[in-house]
Amino acid sequence: MPPLIRFLVVNFATGFLAGLTVGMGYIFTRNMDGLLTEQPLGAAMILWAFAANFALGAICTGLALLPRE
Repeated sequence: MPPLIRFLVVNFATGFLAGLTVGMGYIFTRNMDGLLTEQPLGAAMILWAFAANFALGAICTGLALLPRE
């Protein structure tokens, strides 16, 4: 796997998982537990909003911290 693709996949996956974790924490702290069973599409949209932003942030932060040649 080329280094750039590996870098993007690793940073995207870690950011996405971090976003899912924060999104689940948001759902549970706001007492929206029923959203997961009653409105799964709404829950998926909330989780996607957190996960996508965290994934993009992880990629951009990783790119910013790369050593310059």
